[in-house]
Amino acid sequence: MKSAVEEIRDILRREIAAEYRPGDLLPNERELAERFDVSRNTIRETMIHLEALTLIEKTKRGARVRAADFDMMFSEVTQFLDTSGRTFTDVLNFRRISETGAVPLMVCHVNDDILSRLRDANRQMVAALTAAEAAEADYRFHLGLVEASGNNVLIHLYRVMSVPLRYYLEVGKSHQHDTETARAQHAEIIAALALRDEIALYGAMNRHFQHSGGVLADWLSAREDGGAALSLWPVQRQH
Repeated sequence: MKSAVEEIRDILRREIAAEYRPGDLLPNERELAERFDVSRNTIRETMIHLEALTLIEKTKRGARVRAADFDMMFSEVTQFLDTSGRTFTDVLNFRRISETGAVPLMVCHVNDDILSRLRDANRQMVAALTAAEAAEADYRFHLGLVEASGNNVLIHLYRVMSVPLRYYLEVGKSHQHDTETARAQHAEIIAALALRDEIALYGAMNRHFQHSGGVLADWLSAREDGGAALSLWPVQRQH
């Protein structure tokens, strides 16, 4: 059962999201205490909760609504990531869903600066001396694709998840052949994006994620001493 503080906090969270803009002031403690029929101490504790969630900040004029802090919200996601085969699979499919889903936005908003950064990251991935360095360059390549979408929520999510994403991207980076294949597929993605060709971009990205899925399945199978490779992405059945 929720406490009074938790109930009031949740009500105010919904109201802040629906009715307030950054910079707006909330009603003062007395007004809120009367509205919810609780003590002012209960309201003060509620304000502490809302401040900890970065939804408000205290000022001399009272509690003021803050701009949403996506980094703090999304950082909660990373605590649930581990090294299980299921999590590796989920991370790959998360990347596939979000990146291919953003293709229409990428072709609309990509610019020469992003294309240049994509080419640099692709070159650096192959030139890297360690798997960690290659994974860092690979992460920057895919972050560049996300940045091309212009979707700030997706961009923030990728940045907050940079550490676990780089960790998972290390899979396959110890094999030069797989890295070379990824480089060639990245080049196809860049070419399609430079032409703003949505269909070609979909095709190039899907081929890349199919390759990544195969590399991951082989790696997981080897890690688990020859266990059956996972089915990472549904294959369309022939009718």
